[in-house]
Amino acid sequence: MHVIDDKAIARAGIHASDLVEPVSLALAAHAKGEMVVEPKHMLIAKTGAYAIGTHGIWGNRDLTFFHNLVGLDREPVKGQRSTYRSSQVLFRSSDATPLLMIHGNTMSSVLPVVMTIITAQHFAPINAQTISFIGVGLQAKLHLNALAQMYPITRIFCYSRSQHSAMALVEHAESLGIKTEICMDPRSAVSQGDIVISAISESFGVKPFLDTDWLKPHAFLSSVDMLRPWLRGSNLRPLVIADDALQAQQMIKANRVPNTFSIDHELGALLADRKSTHGRDKSPVILLHPGCCAGLFGMAIGLQTHPLLTD
Repeated sequence: MHVIDDKAIARAGIHASDLVEPVSLALAAHAKGEMVVEPKHMLIAKTGAYAIGTHGIWGNRDLTFFHNLVGLDREPVKGQRSTYRSSQVLFRSSDATPLLMIHGNTMSSVLPVVMTIITAQHFAPINAQTISFIGVGLQAKLHLNALAQMYPITRIFCYSRSQHSAMALVEHAESLGIKTEICMDPRSAVSQGDIVISAISESFGVKPFLDTDWLKPHAFLSSVDMLRPWLRGSNLRPLVIADDALQAQQMIKANRVPNTFSIDHELGALLADRKSTHGRDKSPVILLHPGCCAGLFGMAIGLQTHPLLTD
């Protein structure tokens, strides 16, 4: 069995874009019934300690996959920053041989970026030039790196409660030659983005303060925060896509995310049917990220077959 960690992935220079193809294939396979997956299950204690697990089987690829994430949500307990670690194991199904074990946070951190890239390829404005960030932590930086390679981005707009984090993103954007504007109110940021990345931490228990009516027509919103901080506007109805519809529905039922938006499509089904909204009516497209076992499965396969990790 090959064992890798975050440092090995970083040394190999692997980026989210390198995992788009295997993840797209995995999502489509799940949609076509070739892959069986379980929604994530979560246990959480009064101390803030939690454990999340999911697994899947890809029959015609003779592969089985397991994902585990453990962490401590200190925000509601001690007011400190939360922490987590994850691990994944890829097996050959026919003889239960473990093929790859992955340690660290890369899989969980990069998955939303891969999902955003895949969805943007099909549903974002073709010549997007502006990105708006609501929340400017790690996800903002990872998304900016990926999207700046895909589109002729000239300017980003950001809104954050943390001036320090905002300045860090400004410096990073300027190192890429991209102009940045820190907005004093969220509407100003949202309304100027061809692409909007919303990644507000769940730990803060934020009440909705964003409105989909602020989005540009044809804008693409990637809501890493599962639309928790968003209100459903009264104007044109956005098209809502989930990376895993069943996972999203279960999280809504458990009151972990608001039941504000109906889900129109699952991303894998759209990929399997090769559907696109380029040229569709003037309404935004929203991707929400409940977390997808099929996507993690595809990432593990991509890492397992990557030449710089298998030498």
